[in-house]
Amino acid sequence: MKEVEFLIFFQPVVRTRAIAKGDPMSDPDRSLPARPSLEQLRKQAKELLRDYRNHDRDAVERFHAHHPRAVSDEAVALADAQLVLARDYGFPSWARLKHHVESLQRPADFDEPLWGRDTWPFLTAVYRGDEEAVRRMLARDPSLAGAEYAYLQPLHYAVRAGRIEMVRLLLDAGADPLAEGWSGKFGDEIRDDTPLARARDRELHEIATLLEAAAGSRPRSISAERTAPSTPERELEDEMMRICHRGKIKSAVEMIEEHPGIAQAGLYEAVHQNHPELVRILLERGAKATTPWRWACWYTPLMHSLRYRKPRYDIAQLLLDHGVEPDETNGMGMTTLHIVAGQGTVDAARWLLDRGADIHSRDREFESTPLAWAARAGREDMVRFLLSRGASPVHPDDEPWATPIAWARRRSHAKLLSLLSGSLLPP
Repeated sequence: MKEVEFLIFFQPVVRTRAIAKGDPMSDPDRSLPARPSLEQLRKQAKELLRDYRNHDRDAVERFHAHHPRAVSDEAVALADAQLVLARDYGFPSWARLKHHVESLQRPADFDEPLWGRDTWPFLTAVYRGDEEAVRRMLARDPSLAGAEYAYLQPLHYAVRAGRIEMVRLLLDAGADPLAEGWSGKFGDEIRDDTPLARARDRELHEIATLLEAAAGSRPRSISAERTAPSTPERELEDEMMRICHRGKIKSAVEMIEEHPGIAQAGLYEAVHQNHPELVRILLERGAKATTPWRWACWYTPLMHSLRYRKPRYDIAQLLLDHGVEPDETNGMGMTTLHIVAGQGTVDAARWLLDRGADIHSRDREFESTPLAWAARAGREDMVRFLLSRGASPVHPDDEPWATPIAWARRRSHAKLLSLLSGSLLPP
């Protein structure tokens, strides 16, 4: 039995072409608009459900074409209509359609003065595989080949979508196969988050070979710090951030009295630098805990309050008391539970789960659950804890490369691999 398990989990993976989680699985019956809306898709699903219950011919035919089983109009539910709608658009599940749409939506924390007006349209064109739009935008501004959002460059998006022709196009335009990436800057559990590393992680062997050739023997790149153009409003916000970074309560209150509305600019740094009394004052004086700040593409305030070895539960509770949800995400769809799972802070994970955090949520960048993040980082204590709280190593719609077992295998965490595969055996 053990020999069989060894062959299953250690055999080389052969994968030459990927269907990314956001990509259609076949030629769809319907096409999404360039800027799809989840709200509109939810509305369409409700209308489809209503029409099916009313025996509308078109709705019945769509259910027959795309639902895996016969469903009576008495038993049919919204989830059935969502599945049919997703398959209508060429996606295997509602979750994957939702993932695709969310990947195209500009994050609420996107700081246009910092990242650039054309950056998000360019990144989404890359992700969609719109080569005509990408060529047109590059002709107008060649520097877009190195555009960034949260240290992720266009090549990261092309790899995430599994688009080898887009990778070639971007490399020809001067894109960097060794661009630093998000984890390279912030994730202490793994320091290689280049487009090349991501292609290897996703087991996209043709893309990885292409990127290896482009990278040659040069060292991994380091992203230059970007600065936004100065404006009076931004200078005022920056001053408030500096005051709150230092925890100067009196100066912060004076700024708020002189400039109503400026409290928001100080909240992120007050949380980051562990000034709980100042956090409370800012929230009382108009700061909104649920409003994303420009740095939340990396860590949200809730992440900052819990990601340290000694979590700051007083600040975390303040944020929750003011409307922050335990499953709030940063600009890349990561929850705080993902972050603390990767960093191995078991007590913080327990605190989040006790307050309703979703143990099976997936982020958008690594398409992985918190358990997979713990496996990726080699956090044995965290893996054991999450398993004890009901985390499952396998889900029906997992990407094969993104499971906890796949991460443990690629990172050579043999003990975790045994632990995770053993958890699948019957008791």
